Amino acid sequence: MKEIRILQEHVRISDPHVTSDNAERLSILGNVFEPLMRVQEDGSFKPCLATSWTLSDDARTWQFRLREDAFFHDRKALLPEDVVFSLRRMRDEDLPGELGTSGVIRAYLAGAEIETKGPNTVAVRTQEPMADLADLLCEIPILSEQSVARLPSQFVGTGPFKVVESGDRVVLEGSSGRLIWESESDPEKRLRAVQEGSAHVAAKISPRNALESGVRMERSTTSVCATFMFNFGTAAAGGLANNIHLRRAINWAIDVPTLVKEVMYGAANPLSGPLTRRHLGFDPAVASWPYNPERARAELEVGGIASGTRLTIDIPSVLPDEAPELAARVAAYLAAIGLQVDIRTDTDRPGYALRVRDGYVGDLACFDSSPSSTFRVFNEKFHSGLAGPWWMGYSNQTFDDLVDRARSQADFSLRKELYQKAYALLREEAPWLFLYNPVRLTAISSELAHWTPSTGGILLF
Repeated sequence: MKEIRILQEHVRISDPHVTSDNAERLSILGNVFEPLMRVQEDGSFKPCLATSWTLSDDARTWQFRLREDAFFHDRKALLPEDVVFSLRRMRDEDLPGELGTSGVIRAYLAGAEIETKGPNTVAVRTQEPMADLADLLCEIPILSEQSVARLPSQFVGTGPFKVVESGDRVVLEGSSGRLIWESESDPEKRLRAVQEGSAHVAAKISPRNALESGVRMERSTTSVCATFMFNFGTAAAGGLANNIHLRRAINWAIDVPTLVKEVMYGAANPLSGPLTRRHLGFDPAVASWPYNPERARAELEVGGIASGTRLTIDIPSVLPDEAPELAARVAAYLAAIGLQVDIRTDTDRPGYALRVRDGYVGDLACFDSSPSSTFRVFNEKFHSGLAGPWWMGYSNQTFDDLVDRARSQADFSLRKELYQKAYALLREEAPWLFLYNPVRLTAISSELAHWTPSTGGILLF
């Protein structure tokens, strides 16, 4: 591999242990740092720094056998103590997170016993059963305590590339070549650079621009769900979302295939629930909500929702970038069934995430949910007993019981069945307006004929 030039929205990198789902950041850091295992497209895991692992029958104790040939870029050998240090650091109260994610991982590792077990083994024992702990551990880069002390002036990992320059651009070097990451905020310019041969890879291409690009365009399935989350009255809403007939009517009222075609230019898949095909428990047999305004109006009548009822929708101005257009179209669809909508737009995206997290929004809030872990989606957004960071007040005891049973089930196939039942239940309960799962578009030069992005569109070389 020779020198490769990659363009993306930004090249900002920071402490690898800061919780983030930003693909641009993860693409760079993923070439420099490694976790215990990596998730694959089907949701299973492949070895990385761990060669193998086991889970006890009570779903509380994990043991990881580490590679014996792994070294940090400063030539320090990987030790079990480095894994223990990294996992313990992820629950540090002073460690920040992006867009309201501070403390999310900490909550799952709180109280866990994390210790070495012999010369090449690490054990993690959680206080409660946590059969999906691998979902979280696959996202935690392993650093040594010495390397953390050098941040942010030096980034020392175990990955195939090391950072030799960071700032306005990031340069990585490895035995197979050199990667140059540069920022370009305009997706049209990113694409043009690949078309003209001045860049090899351009990430996050606009669906509009990708239609007739003339270059290879990879469509990567993401775990992102573009939705409007109903607020059940945790803070600012008037409680209208507690009426299941209103929630169902709104899902009946929206022509999602048209939104996919006209807003996303086909670069998305309609949702039938809060999971994508990359999630454990996703069931392709569960149908999405069909567009049926007559059924929507009938549902409102059954629910006693008067014509002219007003709803408040909160949206961010970006992330998802199409939120303003989505809100306008949703408002038009709802007007057609007799509902009036007030749209409030927030230009402070980090602040918006915090307000959604705390429930300080109206009846619905546009959000692009992104955890690739079903465990996290269900626990953080829907389980009323846990009332996680993104819980909006939804409550269903049957759902809670299914999730509790799943987190205690060490058998993968049985856990999947429980999650599928929970998924189907959420489809019927409609605690969100389910829209679509966007794909991530990457333009690739013909010089990289045999290379493709990794799971979720992350750029690993």
